[in-house]
Amino acid sequence: MERLHEIFSTPLTNNVALLSVVLAIILIIPLFTKRFHIPQVIGLILCGTLIGPHALNIIDNKGAFSLLSTIGLLYIMFTAGLELDIHQFNANRRRSIGYAFLTMICPIAIIFPIAYYGFDMPALAALLTGCMFSTHTLIAYPAVSRYGVSHDVSVAVTVGGTIIVDAVVLILLAVLMGLAVGNLTTSFWVELGVSLVLFSIFMFLVVPAIGRWFFSHWHNERIQRYIFVIFMLMLSALVAELCELEGIVGAFLAGLMLNRFIPKNGTLMHNIEFVGNVLFIPIFMVGVGMLVDISVIMQGPATILLALLLSVAALASKWLAARISQKLFHYTAAQRKVMFGLSSARVAATLAIVLVAHRAGLLNDTFLNAAILLILITCIVASFVTEHAARALALEHADKAQHHDPATEERILLPIANPANAAALLRFANFIKSPVSDHRMTLLTVVADDHEAEVKIRQFREAATSVIKTSESPENFRVSATIDPSFSDAVSRVVRELHTTLLLMGWPHSSLPDIILGEKWRALVHDIDRMVIWADVPHAMTSPKRLVLFTQQHAEKEAGFDDWFDKIIWLANQTALPLIHIGTKDVHDAMLARLEETQKTVSLKYHEEAQPQKAHKIIPDDDWIIVVSARINTLSHSPECESFPIMLSREYANHNKLLIYPYQEIEHNGDLPDDEFEMV
Repeated sequence: MERLHEIFSTPLTNNVALLSVVLAIILIIPLFTKRFHIPQVIGLILCGTLIGPHALNIIDNKGAFSLLSTIGLLYIMFTAGLELDIHQFNANRRRSIGYAFLTMICPIAIIFPIAYYGFDMPALAALLTGCMFSTHTLIAYPAVSRYGVSHDVSVAVTVGGTIIVDAVVLILLAVLMGLAVGNLTTSFWVELGVSLVLFSIFMFLVVPAIGRWFFSHWHNERIQRYIFVIFMLMLSALVAELCELEGIVGAFLAGLMLNRFIPKNGTLMHNIEFVGNVLFIPIFMVGVGMLVDISVIMQGPATILLALLLSVAALASKWLAARISQKLFHYTAAQRKVMFGLSSARVAATLAIVLVAHRAGLLNDTFLNAAILLILITCIVASFVTEHAARALALEHADKAQHHDPATEERILLPIANPANAAALLRFANFIKSPVSDHRMTLLTVVADDHEAEVKIRQFREAATSVIKTSESPENFRVSATIDPSFSDAVSRVVRELHTTLLLMGWPHSSLPDIILGEKWRALVHDIDRMVIWADVPHAMTSPKRLVLFTQQHAEKEAGFDDWFDKIIWLANQTALPLIHIGTKDVHDAMLARLEETQKTVSLKYHEEAQPQKAHKIIPDDDWIIVVSARINTLSHSPECESFPIMLSREYANHNKLLIYPYQEIEHNGDLPDDEFEMV
């Protein structure tokens, strides 16, 4: 009995009992919220209020729980940085700055006069109050991620504005507190400036360099990659706090800096999201509820009325900022609601400011308690608004995809001769697969029709399955085998049977028998009308610094122009690398038109026309080479196209490289090239 009392005495101090209760909450609460159509976040927050130190006192926000809750907050900001579209963020950085200004100035303009004139606060305290309500926490971001709209431009602008305004307000807090205690000396400004410079150097130079080195050397170590990512998250948060900034700033920038090294559809990204959504983020939501002191309600109407007044003013100021942004940036109603929902909740930075101001004697107990209630109210409103707005925005995206996104029907076929050499090809296939396609990619082998055919098929299936299990997202693949005396005939038949849209193959290497016989490469490229990509990716996908794209004259007039360029856009967005186009101005203009039509954002620069065989001396090894060739008797074909495979193997041996043959309706006339290759 004594042992039972020791384990279950409240607040729980036994780590096993504590974790058991927390996991029970995370398991049970979503079942109830889903049944009653309530956002999960609200259920977790209210449950935290009930079991917290100010109510049943089952768990207090200390020790192990405080650690897990802190990780959850950092995880939210880190995930936001990882999921942010870098090109979209860069293209809209002015809008992010503009939105940060609006979401900061609107609360100050509304709250300051209320605090100064309505509650007779000193000007400094009133300004601190306005700054407190300028900040917000992306507590509702998991809803945006869950509905798959985290790449929408409005989300990018809001997330960018969030980190800007939080960083500015936290720096302003240090200045205002220094002013309050009369400590704005020269040494204060020097120390603040040095801290910001050192923090910027670490985040924008050191973190990307470490990430580039690690992922280029350890891209196959799945467990070590996850540990590295979490380590960089915590290290960045620690450096931020050492530089007198909140850890959330470092966490967000860590995600932003590691963004290009972590494919959105890869296993590593899935693992990061899984662990966060299952454990750390729900625990943080429960921790938010623990901040609320229910006894405040019993102290009389003054605190409640103050909390309601401040909540209405705080929410109105964020709605006004979102409304002005909608008008300025020409966003839809759903995008405006997402911006308002994401920016409504006040938790981390708000709590930090109110606690600092309270300890300094600038805010009284009534205002502190009202601010705690405000945190609960704004979190509930933000959860409801973001949940419904994200769903509406997802429906808008679905309507656009239904009419404009052929990637939903993408079917990829990978002819494989030797599964042992296919790991890099499978990794690249996962990298470029359209996220909206529900079709699994097919690994295909062709065996000769002899007495060992069944044995070879069984061996291939076992070897291919083994390789798939070690790849990113193994659920994206399936294995197929067929018996046929002709490799090219078999592949051509399977392409038609499976309605294949993309034939993806490992890089060919020169061999004397194939140069003489010339059947495999010739047929696969020239006798199949689907898009064909030869891929050579010896380095990690994100190691290169640029994507260098060579195109032929009249490439924009080919039937498959949109298909291959959309794939390049996806590759550029996945790698967050700038795209350098070398080709004719007509092709470049067609690219710009396609970007505008699809509303995609890519860093695209143009260089005048040049053939890849003449440009290899000026292209460094850390560039990714992409050559769009053409089949015989097509508009963009030239004699140089037939030498591209050998030339690329010779001149760009150390590069990641792709050789693309666009979709094309072909009229065969029997004229085929002499230079042949065998698939690895």
